[in-house]
Amino acid sequence: MPALEHVGIAVDDAEVVVDLYHELLDVLPYKTETVDEQKVRTHFLSAGGAKLELLEATAADSPVANYVEKRGEGLHHLAFDVDDADAALERLDDAGYRTLSDTPRPGADGKRIFFLHPKDTHGVLVEFCESTPVAWTPERVPYRDGHLAVYEAGRSDAPPLLLLHGAAGSTALETTPLMRKLEADFRVLAVDFTGHGQSSLPDDPEFTADLFADNARAALDYFEVDAADVFGFSMGGNMALQTARRFPDRVRRLAVHGANVAWNDDLVDAMTARLNTDAIASRYPATAQRLAAAHEDWKQLFAATRDFVEQLPALTQQMLDASGAIDHPVLVSAVDEDDLFPLETPLTLHRQLPNARLAILPGRRHALPDAPLSHLADLLREFFG
Repeated sequence: MPALEHVGIAVDDAEVVVDLYHELLDVLPYKTETVDEQKVRTHFLSAGGAKLELLEATAADSPVANYVEKRGEGLHHLAFDVDDADAALERLDDAGYRTLSDTPRPGADGKRIFFLHPKDTHGVLVEFCESTPVAWTPERVPYRDGHLAVYEAGRSDAPPLLLLHGAAGSTALETTPLMRKLEADFRVLAVDFTGHGQSSLPDDPEFTADLFADNARAALDYFEVDAADVFGFSMGGNMALQTARRFPDRVRRLAVHGANVAWNDDLVDAMTARLNTDAIASRYPATAQRLAAAHEDWKQLFAATRDFVEQLPALTQQMLDASGAIDHPVLVSAVDEDDLFPLETPLTLHRQLPNARLAILPGRRHALPDAPLSHLADLLREFFG
């Protein structure tokens, strides 16, 4: 079912209207973007589950300028989120609705959009929008003999939230979709661990929990963040806990999704099998190509990750033994039919932490992009709010 994505409001002077909503709602725009094709500058404000999009004309002949001249400032359109804009347009066209373009076109906020004629929708201009991948450019943060790639989104004065991806993953491969859903409410930082994604891969990499926790510390230092809420997915969840242990004053609250602290030999064997580069290259060439584009040297990364995975039974037992020392509020979440870890995994972690809450979401895949991200984002907003 399509969800309300944003409410579009046509304005004459965006600065004046921004001041109004700041006074009314105590919110400021978290993103401003110009869409040259439509001759409009957009200002996005968080409004709970949806957004407000202030539309300001950049030229006298723009559609928004014509709208304001004829109707004055005010409600311009309602926008609904769809998974496939092409399919939605075809369905509505077949149903007899007139669309204002033959195909979806690029819009603000990384969307593909189309509108229905307001005469067919009782005078309300209705937009349908499909989210497309956002190619954020990371900051290259100097680190040891190389650099860390750290991504930033949202307002600089919003509450800071650090996102940590999983083993052999990256921000672009895993946490970007969640980052997009949270940028309206947080100053979101997302770090690629050493050797992952756009971060440097050492000549002879040796991954440790202390190294990854120090990656998180370095990202906070660079952006001058004294303390942040931290979200970690899968291995990133374990590293979020490790960061809280190593640097307790730098972490306010924690949320870990799909993290496993009950490693055994069978799980290690299953995980190392997934990291077999020769098997991936021969059986799944498209996946190998995607990994090659995502990492500096994906085969060397996977080899170092296999070595790290073999340490996990001893490492996670140490973390369990010391879990009582983590008194930060922690939200433990997972999907109920995880295809990698059993449901007992989040229950075990929840029982071990003295100040934890538990959330089990419907889902069948461990991969974060396949999780019910809207539900997860709502949980995180409430927990970190």
